[in-house]
Amino acid sequence: MKLDRRDTPVSHATDAALEAYETALQQLQAYRGDPLATIDAALAQHPDFLMGHLFKAGALMTAAENRFTAMARQSLNDAAKLKGNDREERLRNGIELLVQGHYHRGGQALDDLLADYPRDALALQIGHLFDFVRGNALTLRDRVTRVLPHWTPAVPGYGYVKGMHAFGLEECNQYQQAEQAARVALSFDPRDGWAAHAIAHCMEMQGRIDDGIAWMETSSRDWQETGILAIHNWWHLGLFHLDRGNLDRVLKLYDTVIFSQPSDMLLVLVDATSMLWRLHVLGHDTGNRMQALADIWQARMDEEHGFWAFNDVHAMMAYAATGREAQAQQVMRWLEQAARGDNTNAGMVREVGMPVAKGLLAYGRQDWQGAIDNLAPVREISNRFGGSHAQRDVLSLTLIKAAVNAGRHNLARHVLAERTAGKPESALGWTMLAQVE
Repeated sequence: MKLDRRDTPVSHATDAALEAYETALQQLQAYRGDPLATIDAALAQHPDFLMGHLFKAGALMTAAENRFTAMARQSLNDAAKLKGNDREERLRNGIELLVQGHYHRGGQALDDLLADYPRDALALQIGHLFDFVRGNALTLRDRVTRVLPHWTPAVPGYGYVKGMHAFGLEECNQYQQAEQAARVALSFDPRDGWAAHAIAHCMEMQGRIDDGIAWMETSSRDWQETGILAIHNWWHLGLFHLDRGNLDRVLKLYDTVIFSQPSDMLLVLVDATSMLWRLHVLGHDTGNRMQALADIWQARMDEEHGFWAFNDVHAMMAYAATGREAQAQQVMRWLEQAARGDNTNAGMVREVGMPVAKGLLAYGRQDWQGAIDNLAPVREISNRFGGSHAQRDVLSLTLIKAAVNAGRHNLARHVLAERTAGKPESALGWTMLAQVE
């Protein structure tokens, strides 16, 4: 039995297979290169490399798309033909639960594994990303906190672990500690897009709009090669410009870097759709851009519906903004079907996804009171269907505008008081409050 670079046991591994695994792992952690291509090449030469099959299954699931589930299941089936060590068998079990849609149980299984193998970088990476899918801020932070005593700057990948910790700290509103951790991560790898992304979140949530614009523009030379994560980071820059009222700049970013090429990757679609929805709610003309997104959602939803309520809700945004009533009603039927399940997403749909989708559809119909009735009760528990504070802020923005349009100015002031207190340097909040007054 061999050990990886973090002294974690690996079975069925040749030196060449283990080296390929380390390369793929770093690509996954850094969001650079193609980790799946790297591990596929290793498996072609070493089909009995168990960790290669487990890596592929776990990496596929982190894309948060149903279309990759069958491939992940096949990788698990291949892994099941091989006898693994204790760590590998427990890792396989955790990923299996994720493939089955049991995200809470899968996350717990991975955490139990980390108690005994705290330097299992793959288990940590997968668990961290599914903490984001679950919207569990405490675990997003504490899963990493619990293993940090076993990581030192001398351990390969330490910087990426600090970057994960930074994002968890930020989602727990510990902005100063989060930014410090992220800058430590960047000292190990200045191109660490996840750590740069954590700093963007800190500045967004603190309302440090000018700092955020400067940070994202200057750091972009380092993270612009991080694929889908780079698109998400450009989206963050768009949020800062939106807050400043630079709406034409937002559309330029949309056209040049956020959705410069049509993509059916859901992480990209979610960012593009939520940005256009924000502009739609603020009354800014976005041309035919949302129609194009709605076309792509329509092509993807037969396969993707019911996998993650967060994605379904963003499809509803596209349909509600473009008046696609038939497609919107189909989403509602799919959500009703998903709500009857017994997996994690079923709970997400029941608690948050269904009312949010109803609220967005009501807003699209200009039923302002209907939007209020559905969004107001769930806005403060919306973390239960995943995403980050910055992503879910779109619900607050929609609620405020629905209240304004309904003539319920006291409700608009009520929510805006929260926004201006939390983001005192945010121009958007004060501008909206002035309009209400």
